[in-house]
Amino acid sequence: MLGAQRNNMPLEKLEISGFRGFSERQSLEFSVPNNQPGSGLTIITGANNSGKSSIIECLKARGGYQSPSFTVGARNASVDFVEIKYFINGKEESVSSLKKGSSETKKDEVNQNFHIFVLPSRRAFNPFFGKGSHSREDYLNNSQLSAQRSSMLDSFQYRLFNILENQEAFNKILHRVLTFKPEWSIDQSDQGQYFLKFYSGELSHTSDGMGEGVVSIFAIVDSLYDSKPGDVIVIDEPELSLHPALQKRVFDLLKDFSKDRQIVISTHSPYFVDVPSIVNGSNLVRVVNSGEGTEIFQLSSDARDVLEKLSKENLYNPHTFGLDAKELFFQEDGIVVVEGQEDVLLFPDIASQLNTAISASFFGWGAGGASNIGHICFFLKDLGFKKVAAILDGDKVEEIPKLKSSYPEYHFVQICADDIRTKKARKAIEAVDGLLDDKRIIKDEYKEHTSLLLEELNQYMGSP
Repeated sequence: MLGAQRNNMPLEKLEISGFRGFSERQSLEFSVPNNQPGSGLTIITGANNSGKSSIIECLKARGGYQSPSFTVGARNASVDFVEIKYFINGKEESVSSLKKGSSETKKDEVNQNFHIFVLPSRRAFNPFFGKGSHSREDYLNNSQLSAQRSSMLDSFQYRLFNILENQEAFNKILHRVLTFKPEWSIDQSDQGQYFLKFYSGELSHTSDGMGEGVVSIFAIVDSLYDSKPGDVIVIDEPELSLHPALQKRVFDLLKDFSKDRQIVISTHSPYFVDVPSIVNGSNLVRVVNSGEGTEIFQLSSDARDVLEKLSKENLYNPHTFGLDAKELFFQEDGIVVVEGQEDVLLFPDIASQLNTAISASFFGWGAGGASNIGHICFFLKDLGFKKVAAILDGDKVEEIPKLKSSYPEYHFVQICADDIRTKKARKAIEAVDGLLDDKRIIKDEYKEHTSLLLEELNQYMGSP
């Protein structure tokens, strides 16, 4: 049975040529889980119409019993021939056009025991439906790329009947996102139509009245709850219709599952970019379409090391990779890197005083010091940013020749004063005894009290 032959091999790489915006061959490498949280995550970012959803479609094109048809709109006009290659456990598979200008395709060397579960961004489903039941394998084998992008989920309602048979396992995961214990069932109208019934206290409503966010969470949890280690799960824009608090919990769920599964997400939300996950092995991908075709950029292993260094050594500047900084991965080109958070706040004010404007976006809340600017330029270059500038304080002018030598394509300048703001001298402060030692390890004498403190906090907050 297919259920006994689930994925136990990694999806290593994808190559795309001639599909939608991909006029030139581009490749994307996927993270392989290593039992660390977030290690199996591949996070795809990029502006609207950059090609993120096209990558998701290419992954879906491999599924189903039949070869997909690539319509005129799906083929890049400058190429008019589509070729998609999948590299799985050292073996190459492909889906390609039969000939130039044809919608018909062929599949070569496709392993029918290897499946990719793809959840599209459009996650609505018909609120009233007929009876049927799709196991994970049934659903995957009947899932294939449609000729047009649909606004409805394919056959998700039949998955609901399957979920109902294993509702405890499903609800256990659903509860991690919704926080309250969900109660739902499938009911039938007198006209014979089935519908989802969702309870809220003593009241209930049908699937026709469910919020889009709850529907989206149902679909995301469905992609996970009956998955197995080694499976590949692809989710397009998991953040849609979700409150930021729900986005955080959904990401925590994906991060946990990616310890032993490959999870690919396309996202516009900084809540789904996580530096610790990248350090653990997660791949960060930026997709760009400047008008000449879609390009794919990825963080290299060297850039991952840089991120780890920055995240560990910036105790006094935690904002360096806070939410503001993570918005960088969703910015269009044109980034200004400055030394500190004061610079980010004060340079726009200075520009206003001079009746001008800064036509670029700042990197987060500053680099956390001049010595970090080169590191940040390193991964900006990795991710394909072409317009990057940095403004340094006057007392760091010696850094500029090194930066210009390492990144000649970027622009580096310094202000004519030692600092952006005049500052008074500070008095020395006395030594303070803290919970952590100089290696940031909690001291033995404080462990018991701190454990009790955290336990008390969790009880108050209602943590399980």
